[in-house]
Amino acid sequence: MGLASLIYQHTLVLSVLFKHWFLGLINLFAGGPPLKDVSSDIVLITGAASGLGKGVAQRLARLGCTLVLWDVDHENNIRVAEELNNATNSKRVHAFKCDLTKKENIYECAKKVNNINFDFCRAT
Repeated sequence: MGLASLIYQHTLVLSVLFKHWFLGLINLFAGGPPLKDVSSDIVLITGAASGLGKGVAQRLARLGCTLVLWDVDHENNIRVAEELNNATNSKRVHAFKCDLTKKENIYECAKKVNNINFDFCRAT
């Protein structure tokens, strides 16, 4: 096997790897199809009034999840819930004021929520 053949094979492998990496990157940012149907799931997101928590809530709302948003910033949390309900023409996003530094407050909020399928802890 000559040097030219070896370089050609490595170039092919690298081009295939780059192609799949690039397509994966596009799907990541373009919001490609979900790997699992989550439209019947109930998801708890802490720190949902802004930042990464809000971004996660936006993505999951588009996928049809029922969302429970917990944040100490109740005004912004309600605003985010209203935005998401309007954007998805639904009433599947619910905002609660929850201070995660107080154990009693967490228990109170948990009683209101009941069951969830999974959670995203984004509160800082």
